[in-house]
This record gives sequence, C-alpha cells and structure tokens, in this order.
Amino acid sequence: MSSNCKKISDKIQQFIKSAENGESVYIYEVRDTFEDIDSKVECIIETSINDVKKWQVPIPYVQSEEEKKFIENYFYSNIYNILSTYGGKQMTLCVPPDEKHIGELCYALNDIFQVNSKRIDRYGYGKCLNVTDRINAAFGHPPFKFYVTNEKIITKKENSGRNENKDVISEYRKTVKAASDKILIGLDIGGTDIKAIGTVNGCIKAIAEYDWNPAGMTRIEQMTAGIKNVMQEICDKLGKANIPDGVGVGFPDVVVMNKIVGGETLKTIGIRKASPDYESEFAKLLDLNEILLGYCKQNAVIQMTNDGSLAAYTAAVELAHSNRCGEVKHGIFAHTLGTELGTGWVDRSGQIPQIPLEIYNCVVDLGNYPAREFKPFDLRSTLNFSTKIAGTMQKYASQSGAYRLAVEYFSKDDPKLFKELFSRCFVEEKNNGIYVVVSPTDMRKPLLEYIMMLAEEGQPQAEKIFTEIGRHLAATWREVEFLLNPAAKERILYGRFVKSQKCLDLMRKGANEIKKITQKAGDDSLAFTPLMNELKENPNYTVAQFGQAIGAIHFIAGILDKD
Repeated sequence: MSSNCKKISDKIQQFIKSAENGESVYIYEVRDTFEDIDSKVECIIETSINDVKKWQVPIPYVQSEEEKKFIENYFYSNIYNILSTYGGKQMTLCVPPDEKHIGELCYALNDIFQVNSKRIDRYGYGKCLNVTDRINAAFGHPPFKFYVTNEKIITKKENSGRNENKDVISEYRKTVKAASDKILIGLDIGGTDIKAIGTVNGCIKAIAEYDWNPAGMTRIEQMTAGIKNVMQEICDKLGKANIPDGVGVGFPDVVVMNKIVGGETLKTIGIRKASPDYESEFAKLLDLNEILLGYCKQNAVIQMTNDGSLAAYTAAVELAHSNRCGEVKHGIFAHTLGTELGTGWVDRSGQIPQIPLEIYNCVVDLGNYPAREFKPFDLRSTLNFSTKIAGTMQKYASQSGAYRLAVEYFSKDDPKLFKELFSRCFVEEKNNGIYVVVSPTDMRKPLLEYIMMLAEEGQPQAEKIFTEIGRHLAATWREVEFLLNPAAKERILYGRFVKSQKCLDLMRKGANEIKKITQKAGDDSLAFTPLMNELKENPNYTVAQFGQAIGAIHFIAGILDKD
C-alpha cells in the first residue's frame, strides 16, 4: 500500500470510529479529505428546464470491506443530494477508463436508485426519483435515467438563461405598490400550523392561525379541509364586502409551475401509508387552486410556491425597501427552521428556481451509527421519516433535531430533566421507543417552547442543543455551497427558533465553530414594507411568526401586477 493510500485508509478508519462513537461525520469533511486525489467522477445533470449543471466527486480506491461500505454510502449520498436538490431529466457520469472502482459504483446506480421500479415500490435513495419523475411529467419529459460513459463530455455553458442584470429592486418595490389597492390573502402552510393574513388596500384587516398535524392524516380531503377552515375564518374576518382578488400560498412541498408535485414529505406520510393508490390520491392536491378560487372574486388568481422559497422571497422584498437594498443583487437564500428544514432561494434575477430544492432531504451526516438503530419516529433516531436514510438534514436543523438532542443530552447529563419530559407529557415511551406526544393533545409546539425556555434560562444541556444545531446549519451551508454555489452567501433564518435571541445567538456560536457565516433572523429587524411594519406593531403577533404570510401577499400582488 502506498503512503498516500495508507493516509486515506487511516482517515477513513478515523471517520468510522467517530461514527461508531455516535459522533457526526459531515459529508463535506469526507469530500474535502479526498479533494486532492486524482480519481474523480464528473456528474452532469440536465434539469427539467434544460439547464446543465456539473459536479466532481472524488472517490478513493479502498480494499477492506468496511471501508468499501463507507465509500459506497459516501458516494451514493452525494448523488442523492444532487438529485434531491436539482432533480433533472438525466444524469451522465463520466468515469476515467482506468478507475474500475468508480465504474462499479456508477453502473450500480440504476439499481441503487430503483430507476426502473414503480414509484410505490421505491425506497431509500430511490424515493428522490419519485419527486424528480413527477416534476419531469409536469414539464412533459420522460422519467429520469442515469448514463455512464468513459468519455469526456463537453457541455454547454452552465446558466439558467434568465436575465440576471434586470433591476430586481424596482421589481420588488412594484409588488408592494401593487398590494396597496387590492384585497389579498396570504397563506403560510406549515407542518404544525397554517397562518393566514388578509389585507384590504394595503392594510391588515384579518389574521388567523390554525393548528394541525397533516402527517397524521390519511386522505388528501383532510388536508384540504384544514386549509378550507382557515380560508373560511380569514374571509369571515374580512367581511362579505371584501372578496379577495387573489391568494398567495407558501406550501410545504415541491412546487413547480404553480403545481404541487413533490409528494414525499413528512406531511403526507400518513396518506402515503393509507392510500391504495397514492398517485391518484396525491393528484387531488391539484384541486387546491380551484378550492381557493371558490373564496375569491371571478378572475382571481392563486399562486403557490414552496414555503422555503416564500421565506427567501419575503426577505428579498423587505430588503428592497431598506437601506440594505443592495443585498438583493446577489439573490436571497433562506431557511425555515420548523417541523423540517425548509429552504428557499430567490436568485439574482429575482426568480425562484424551478428545481426540487429538497435540502432537508440531503445527507449531511455520514456518522452517528448508534442513532441509526432506532425507528424513524423514535426521537433518538437519525433516520429520515420518509426515506429511512440516515443523517439527512431533516433530523438535524429542525424541531426533530431539537427533540433528538434533548433526549440525548438530558438522559446523559440531567436525568431529572429527562424525567420531566415524561412527567410534563411532552414525550412517552411506547413500542420500545421514545416518541413525542401528539394525541389527545399535540405537544410538538409546547415541547420546543419548553426546550427554548430552558436555553433562555441558561440550562447547560439546553444551550448545548442550540449550539449543536448551529453546527449542523454550518454543515448545511457547506453542502449547499457544493450543490448550488449560490451568489448569496448569507442566510436568513425563519421559524420559532429565531423568536428567541438567546437561541439564535447559540446557533450562531455553534455555526462559527465550523464556518464563519452570516445568519440573520427573519424577525422584526427585517420589517421595512408598510405591511410588515404594521405586523411588527401588532401587540398580539410577531414578524417571526406571520412574516411569511405577509410575503405571500406581496408574492400574489406581484403576479397580479404582471397580469
């Protein structure tokens, strides 16, 4: 064995040992370790809108079965992350002719990702292709395929074809002006609640909030019924004289061309399990536009986008109305820290890219082997709720991440506090596992608020939770740089986590231990438009909670203005 091969082997053994000890082994760390080796595979994606994107993934040659298993997980996780982010019509992998070990991994991709299987039969890595194929179908393309070649591929220029030199600041300002003479509703649909705001001629006239648990539902009609309840409440508060001109919607799933096409999130897991024909059942969500139109004027417009993308759009519009307006020229990248990790991106042209952007589904951690042994819904588990893949961001920078770390840290270092999680009925033991209580009372929100309160009071283990989540956010930043390399390097954070300045400060501290990145809160400090300032002055509601509903109003106003 050459000295270089031994160094790589030794490093992989260190990764494996860390993983066995329950420590995180971030995927970016592994990729960085191999960066200087010559054996690399080039991965080229042609997206559904005909963009071409490419990446290089270094893959060392290893001999032991243990190390081969680690490298397989590393390589397939890289491919999975690319597809979860971009989707695409096809991926071509260029393998150097003399790199047999890389060829073996690449030729197995069609089987590993179950390319030729029915959507209902796919599992693990293959789940991301369900979303990819639904997007392809929406654009009129055939299902996704892998292609492997030993020849170098010359690709066309990597760009989106969009005009990135237009005056986006003026465009954002026009959307706000457009909201000043219309009756509009903004819906921010999340995994634990739906928030709604109704405006009349640029003034807030109605606010509503509806708690729900879509993951526990078994039919799409239950989901649409919850949305109808909110719409009825907000319309009643607006009054019969104020019938909406349009509704802007942030929806927690992949949305392209104003269609909900994802179908693999936690929110629909109960429906996936219960439905004998999930494709037909999920397709009923296409009726949501018509349902919402039933509450509006004739010729009204409904416009939907992913909730993470709405967060980025919300920030962009607000910043365009401030003395920081120059920040939007690089685009805006945002995360919502909620039931899962939402991600949104408005690029330099002011457009929301038509890609899956399922960053919450990407693998960030190749380590922590002990946590893989628990069932996905067990609070100690790092397995994805839907795919059962270990180490995805869903279980790291989210409510689930906070719950998992609370159980881990409290049980080890503060048994009394650990027992309180049970005595306060936040969690329960059943089926040989530990689960958050969701019935008869949904305790997800109260549990998170309790953990945040402990951190604010200076409880060491609770503080450690948010510091660790910050580290995970920095690891997420590193992975996003590899996958997307957005011009926007700052991150706007939304969600309950940022309601607490102490928790936000702890997350920033943890992130800076890995990478000094700028993380700004989507709270009162990001209120510059008239509507957002009106919300800021409201004694009962906060920008952190309802800001995205305001963003949804500006979003639909901009669409109506173009019409």
